[in-house]
Parts: sequence; C-alpha cells; structure tokens
Amino acid sequence: MEPNASNAGSVSADQSVLLSRMALNDNKAGMEGLDRDKINKIILETSKGSRFYENELKKEQQVNQRIEKILQQKAKLTEQQIQNAQIEVEKLSAELERGRNLSRVIVHVDMDAFYAAVEMRDCPELKDKPMAVGSMSMLSTSNYYARRYGVRAAMPGFIAKKLCPNLVIVPLNFAKYRAVSEQVREVFADYDPHFLPMSLDEAYLDITDHLEQRQHWPESMRTYPINEGNSEGGIAPNMMLAKVCSDKNKPNGQYRIPPERQAVMDFIQDLPVRKVSGIGKVTEKMLAALGIVSCAQLAQQMAMLSLLFSDTSWHHFIQISLGLGSTHIERDSERKSMSTERTFAEMSDAEEQYSLCRDLCQDLAKDLQKEGLKGKTVTLKLKNVKFEVKTKAFTLQCAVCTEEEIFTAAKDLLKAEIDNVSPQPLRLRLMGI
Repeated sequence: MEPNASNAGSVSADQSVLLSRMALNDNKAGMEGLDRDKINKIILETSKGSRFYENELKKEQQVNQRIEKILQQKAKLTEQQIQNAQIEVEKLSAELERGRNLSRVIVHVDMDAFYAAVEMRDCPELKDKPMAVGSMSMLSTSNYYARRYGVRAAMPGFIAKKLCPNLVIVPLNFAKYRAVSEQVREVFADYDPHFLPMSLDEAYLDITDHLEQRQHWPESMRTYPINEGNSEGGIAPNMMLAKVCSDKNKPNGQYRIPPERQAVMDFIQDLPVRKVSGIGKVTEKMLAALGIVSCAQLAQQMAMLSLLFSDTSWHHFIQISLGLGSTHIERDSERKSMSTERTFAEMSDAEEQYSLCRDLCQDLAKDLQKEGLKGKTVTLKLKNVKFEVKTKAFTLQCAVCTEEEIFTAAKDLLKAEIDNVSPQPLRLRLMGI
C-alpha cells in the first residue's frame, strides 16, 4: 500500500490511516503552508503508545468499517433506484427553493483564539511567545505564534510541547473568560437584544432591525473607533452561511455574502464540505470515500446520498448544497439544555472528584439563574483515562436551578460510578454536568 503522503510521509499503512484523525489541520487560520510531513511525524512519534493514540486508532477503525459498509451499499445501487431518487431530490429541492428567505441580515461573531487573547492582554509579554491555554492533557486554544509550529486546540499538551519545546501553557481561568465575555455581550445586545450566544466566544446576531433603525441616525452616531483585538464577522442571509463566512478573513476581518440567490450559489460551489458547520471529521471522510469533497459535488451526487444516508442527513446535505440555513435565531427562552464541563490531567481521588462536581454544579446554577431557567434532568458526563465517554442522567420530580439541588442529584450519579469500579479508583480526565 502506498503511504499517504499528505498525512504521514513514510509511516506504515496503519499509522497513516490513524493520522487522518490526528494530522495537522492546515485549513485552520494561522496554519497554512506548514511542513505537514514533519509535523505529522512528530505527532505520530509522540502519541504512539499513549491512551490518546489508542483511542484515536479505535475511532478510526470504526469509521473505516462504516465506510466499507457504505461502499458495499453503493455498489448494489441500480440505475433505476438512482433515477427514482433523483425525482425525490428534485421535488424537495423545488420545495426548499420556494421557501428561500434572503431578507434577513445574520451576523456570526467568532472571537479568535479567545482564551489566548485574554491571557495575552493580561500578560503582554506572551504576545511574542508561542503560547496555548489548557494543560499537558489537552489544549483549549493557541495563539498564532504557536500555530506556526502546528500547535492547535484539542491537541494534548504533551504533543504540543514536542512540536514546540518553548511553548508556554497557561492554565484555564474560566472566571476571567466569563467576565470578558459578558463585556462583549453587552456590545452584542446594542445590535440585537435577542442575540444567541453559542459559547463564551461565539454568537449569532440578527441585525436586520438595527440596520433599518440606523438609516435614521445622524452621521455622527454611525461611526465607532476600532479597538485592538481579533474577532471575525460573517455576514449573510442565514446562519449556516454566516458561520462559514466568519472563517474567511481570519484573524481580524469580515466577509459578506449579498442577499442574492446567485451570489449564494456562487459562494457555495467551490466551498469544501468540511467548512460547513455540522459536517465533522467522520462525515467528511465518509463523503470523501464517495468522491465528494466540495459542495458542488454534494449537489451532483444527492440522489445517491439519499439512498445511502438517513433522511435527516441527506436533507441536511441538500440544504447545504443550496446555501440554505436558518433565518430565525432561536432565543434563550427556547433553549432545551445548559451545561458546563472541565478537562484535566488524570484525577483519581474521590474527594477531588466530588469537589469538582460541586464546583461544576455551582457554575451551572449561576448560569441557570442568570438566564432565569430551570431544569428537571441532571446529566453527569465522564471521560476516563482510556478516553471512553459515559453519561448518566436522573430526572427530578420538579425543575431546579440551585447549586444544592443540582449537586444532590449529580453526587448520587457520581457515587454510583465510583462504586461501580470499586475497589479500583475511578480514573477521569473530564467531568461535565
């Protein structure tokens, strides 16, 4: 078998397959033009034998089995099936076109390398050094200096240190990031009082009404000074396109798609499917195995996809191929869940685990109370040192929002997991409530 040059240079077949999950993602801002082979070789050599490596290998094997199965299904498709499917695709496409809405102006704001930017603001000497935020177990983000070495978010810190020995790793400080996020959200509210925060560093705004009101403002009120700091803005007729646009001119730019069907379709044609929210690594790899890399190819093969994927999946694909997305930003009142989680180095002490569980419940209670929300089902999420994820849930008699009420349920769920492995310790790397 030929080695996968784009992934691993001269590594063995199994290892090159593995690296499709772990390899350098040079589509990310700040990571263009790097030496892929050199970086991937370091990632492979550093991770090999680790639990992280073994977990990634297991995931890769599962994906490959799914691909093999879908290729077998494809081989059995008849021309008549494809023709019948094409009729259904065209009917749905026409129906979706009739509902196309180009009247809204949706903005997606993404604060670039947010945690790193906050730390560099508070410690300016870090600006000229490769730095990341997180731990030796896992990084949450990195600055652009570190990205030149291949260091990125969701990479274990021990691998990042091999790529960049001078890397400074700053511990996470969520209280600080939340405070900065609140300041930014006050600005968002000026443009859309009902904006939708997706995380501390990301939000959607519908500024249609604001732009209408702005037409009647005096010129002096329409100009604002630009402050230092990196953030991207995607401006488009729907949420899907706005998110893709915000990734176009990083680290500190904007990209706008005019509210015209042809402009939307021109933008979509050459767009790689991996750039679209909702298409992750697994779906990207499955589509690539079917010869689909761009959104144009997605559209061309829709009949086949409708026969190989679930209705939910291929309906999502057809909306992507038409450049369609939601034009209605769901408000917080419609929110179904709220959560918080932490990743850390191995934690095996039960008392520490209970303490962390209480801290998470306290954070979650604050967030719920701030939004005026309550919930009835408490879910505990755990990831062990083998990278296996487990969730356990308990539904209460009535909705709650206080730390004590949430912790009472979460503590019982955690105790059950600790007792389940006793007398061995429960060895964790992540906990979420």
